[in-house]
Amino acid sequence: MYIICRLKPYSFTIKFCQHECLRCEWMDLNDLAKTENTTPITSRVARLLLYGYREGFDKIDLTVEELPAVHTGLFYKLYHKELPDNYKTMKGID
Repeated sequence: MYIICRLKPYSFTIKFCQHECLRCEWMDLNDLAKTENTTPITSRVARLLLYGYREGFDKIDLTVEELPAVHTGLFYKLYHKELPDNYKTMKGID
């Protein structure tokens, strides 16, 4: 299952590949968060979204930062809560 979240649809008509999916439907986030007929990851994502929608997405959002690895030409991704600018530059911090 693929979840597209926090986007605004151009249309509420779902066009999907019938070879890959049996069905697709829009679901109310409250209903999805409460259902027991889903995978653990879908349930967790729905509950995170519901919490973010109600309490503010700043409580759940992570940023991703791509940093160079020690091996030339390779990179890694670090996921974390946003780091305040003064900590990024280390200016004004003792």
